[in-house]
Amino acid sequence: MVKEQVRCERDDARKTQAVRAGESLYLPCPNLQCFEETVNSSYVWFRNLNTTKQVERIGTEESERVHYHQSVLYILWLNRNDTGRYITHWWYEKGRCAEYETDVVVYEEFSTDLLYHTLSEQVASRIQCPVCEDVQGSIVWYKNFSLIPNQEPGNVLRIQNSSKESEGIYTCVCTWEHHGIKHNSSGSRSLSIKPQTINTPPKFLLPINNSIVIVDVGSEVILSCSVFFGLTVCDQCSIHWERNGNLLDGFDGYKSKYRETDGTIQSVLTINKVSKSDLHSEFRCKAKDSVKVIFVSVTLNSRASVLPVILACICTFLVFLLVGGLLKWFSLDLVLFLREIFVKLYSKEDGKMYDAYVIYQRNNLDEMTSKTVSDFVSGSLLTVLESYYGFKLFIQGRDDLPGEDCMNLIQTTIQLSRRLIIILTPGASAEKSNNSPEAYALQVGLHQALAQGETGVILIQMGQMQDYTHLPLGLQHLLCKNSPLLWRDGESSPNSRFWKRVRYRMPAASSYQRSRVKSRSLTTSCQGLLV
Repeated sequence: MVKEQVRCERDDARKTQAVRAGESLYLPCPNLQCFEETVNSSYVWFRNLNTTKQVERIGTEESERVHYHQSVLYILWLNRNDTGRYITHWWYEKGRCAEYETDVVVYEEFSTDLLYHTLSEQVASRIQCPVCEDVQGSIVWYKNFSLIPNQEPGNVLRIQNSSKESEGIYTCVCTWEHHGIKHNSSGSRSLSIKPQTINTPPKFLLPINNSIVIVDVGSEVILSCSVFFGLTVCDQCSIHWERNGNLLDGFDGYKSKYRETDGTIQSVLTINKVSKSDLHSEFRCKAKDSVKVIFVSVTLNSRASVLPVILACICTFLVFLLVGGLLKWFSLDLVLFLREIFVKLYSKEDGKMYDAYVIYQRNNLDEMTSKTVSDFVSGSLLTVLESYYGFKLFIQGRDDLPGEDCMNLIQTTIQLSRRLIIILTPGASAEKSNNSPEAYALQVGLHQALAQGETGVILIQMGQMQDYTHLPLGLQHLLCKNSPLLWRDGESSPNSRFWKRVRYRMPAASSYQRSRVKSRSLTTSCQGLLV
């Protein structure tokens, strides 16, 4: 009475047993531990038949058709009225019990509902009898309800060289004894032979092995894995994502979705927030079929900061700017240095006698301007270009001889000069000096430079000028093409910027011995030109 008042722990897993009328049922407790641990245990069986709808306690008298012995229920010579629910109460400790339920369904004739699970295999070699697992008995096998000849005794039927002809319903009939009376129990299975297919090894479409995905810590990232398994049905094909060898399904912060189309299985892994530990982890997409397991690895790297790139660009720009400024500042020095080297290596005689012909106005100037021009020509110009750098200049009034024909002398010396140095002064005027030797030299020099293009011109300006309208047109044309070099007092050093620019426009000072050209004596005096 005490046991009936205790509420048993109920197992929600309910078992269903389909049987045929006329056979006998050997029904052990559905729980394996309940069935085997009979020592220090007690059992009570109940039944709730479909016909009465009432719970009845089953007796233990073995003379009864329905009775139980400890953990086993016997229903002998089954009939339709035995259909119902059978309940087991297992008292495994004092005051504690477990309850198990089994639904028994009795069929008068054979039905597909009597079949145990169907066997569907490419190659079938054996079939296990589903009944008499816990009771001794002899077993006979039938195929499609016909006795199989020459069968070996035992609860396993072996099939040789299975093929489509091996398909059918296989029934084992177990004969067992209970108190000297033989009883039969049967169980049937359906066998289906699947056609053999050639397995295509899995092939990764995405991602590339050992690929690197650039991510931001704390952001969401999606990793896609796609594997082609072939167009045949593959029951054992699957793919999944792992992190450091651990399956990610069910982990917080990680979510996987699967999709299968045309022999391709795709797994999409979503990482809600990328952590720093993810950056030091190895993510693997594993693909598995019935033959092999393959995988590809993916590594997450944090996105590099753009600040170092910006700083590097700024530093590079500043370096280029500095180098460009230095090159521009020292470009004259570099060109002059290289020109001296190339002149020494590849210099040739060009038949010229003078490096430059100097033209400047000596008359019709105010006293201060005349003194400035005179000091420049006889002082700085000669000292720097001739004495310091070795140029040979022709200066009228210094290099001409008394009695020479000025016209022929001017033409000859300009033709023998490589450059024409014209010194511009604020007070210079074409109207006041058009009959002077300087004016004639300027006319010849401009013709040589502009019309024939044989002589280069270097313009040096003394002091500031408001405009150049008072100068000859040819000279104005040259000024439009080349700006003059402005002379300032105090730039007497040979290494000053002004003299470097003059040297840049001058020909290279040669190191070989200059040829000495004898001056030709002209019979007519220079005075004839002034008449």
